[in-house]
This record gives sequence, structure tokens and C-alpha cells, in this order.
Amino acid sequence: MNPNKTGRLISKKRKALNLTQGQLSEMLYVTPQAVHLWESGQRYPDAASQVMIHKVLNLNPVELITGLEMFDEELKKGISSYMNRIDEKVFVSGMVQDEDGNKEYMDLSGFDVVTTDKDGNLSDKWIPFTDYYNVEPPKGKPIETPKTLYDSTKIYINHGHSILTIPIELLEKMGSPLYFHIGHDRANGNLLILFEDEMGENSFDIPEKVFNGKWRGIKVHGGEFGHTLCVEMGVRHCIDLLESTPEIDLKNRVVVIPLDELKRSNADIVSSDFLLPQWQYEELGKEDDIADDDK
Repeated sequence: MNPNKTGRLISKKRKALNLTQGQLSEMLYVTPQAVHLWESGQRYPDAASQVMIHKVLNLNPVELITGLEMFDEELKKGISSYMNRIDEKVFVSGMVQDEDGNKEYMDLSGFDVVTTDKDGNLSDKWIPFTDYYNVEPPKGKPIETPKTLYDSTKIYINHGHSILTIPIELLEKMGSPLYFHIGHDRANGNLLILFEDEMGENSFDIPEKVFNGKWRGIKVHGGEFGHTLCVEMGVRHCIDLLESTPEIDLKNRVVVIPLDELKRSNADIVSSDFLLPQWQYEELGKEDDIADDDK
């Protein structure tokens, strides 16, 4: 779930109906501030508001979670019929169209939903989608989306245990640095990867042997860092596989990843081709011994 995408979708539908935020808030029985916070990506509509948004803007909970309009009209009609009969239940699986125009089977039974605190702010607690909406997961074997080829021009987020995967080509373009740290430009909604030659307080090390021609790049495992990053980005931890074609600033040795331009990914990434920072390798201890004599 990306609150920024959800916010833009709500704003788009509101403007299409020539409604102000104040007018929409009256129709949804919420405050104008609530609408503003949704549209600016600072909050996500609660279950009761999602029901009203469906009635007024014809956006169902699936569209709100993904930030994408559905193009399967028959399925959308079915969801609308379902939503008109009951309040906090929605469909769990079906076909949607992603931002690239490709049809995709979406099984929401494995998704987590970020909860809000008593003030309506996003919290760091995630619960299963089916628990949140009190619905049953789909029966039968889920449809598997075919794997796509790994692309060395992209940065991958949340693949397997790796919260971040950076290709060797990008590292070499940055001058084969030995350290990097991750920043968050909240004002512009960007994730920043800043490369350095000296160890900083929050830096990750890049083992020199990654540049020996036998590795595809580096990866960073999740843990608490991964969970924090997922919350920052509105990503469902271990569920949403993402990719980005980053913006590269060679002069300042910075890679910029616009969070609202992240795309879902099903890239075929072989984890053993990527090297962990040394401290993570030592801390995890259970990683395959690929960092020694094999490579």
C-alpha cells in the first residue's frame, strides 16, 4: 500500500466530480482535514471511510490499497454489488490492470494492512488483510505470475529476504565506493542512496571483493531496518516486490528513487549472486558460505 498513490487516486476522482475537499468531506461525513491528509498521503482511510468513498467516488477498497483503478468492469461491478450489501467485506482475489497496462491476478489474502492509531495516524503495526476485513482467503491454487528477467539498470526492493538489491553496474558507475547510507527525502517522496568512501554513522559497508567480476551486486537484508523502510514507503513487508529505474546523480554520488514511481516486480533474482555488507554477513551467520572461496 502506497498512501501517496492512494491519495492521488482520491484527488483525481474528486476533481473529476468537480468537488472541493470541503464538499467531499461533507458527503463522506469526515472533516476537510481528513480528506486533505488522505490526498497528501499522510493518512489512509479507515474501514468506515472506505465504505463511504466507495459510495461517493466509486473507488473500492482494492483500488484504494493499490492506488490503481480497476479495468475489469465485470469484476468491479461484482465488488460494487458486494460492497452495497455489506460494509467491511471486500473481494480477496481477481484480475486487475497494473500501471503498465498488464493484466495481473491479485490475491489479497497474503497482504498486510497498516493500522492507524487512535488519532488516525499510520502506525507501525501491520495485520493480515483478511483479518482486517474479516473475509475468507480464496480457495484453490493461486495463479502465479511468470518471472521476468533481472535488469541491471534497476534497483529492486523487498525481494525475498533482501530489502534492497543494488547492481554492480551502478556501483561501478559511482566509482566503486566502499560505503553507502540510505536517506529519505520526505518533502519530495524520494528514497536516497548516498555513496561514500568513508564509514559514516549509519553506513552500510560494500565489501571490496564485490568488484572482482564475480558478483552481480550487493543486497541488504531486512530485519528492523527493513520493517522501518517498508513502513516509510507504505510497502507490505515480504509481500510487495518492487522495482525502480533510479535517477543517478554522478556528481554528488547519489541515487534517487521516487517512491511514488515504484512498480510491482516479479524479477528472477538469484540471491546468492549478491553480496551482503560484512556486518550483516557476520550477524546472520546462516548465509551460505559464498563469500569465501567460491567467489
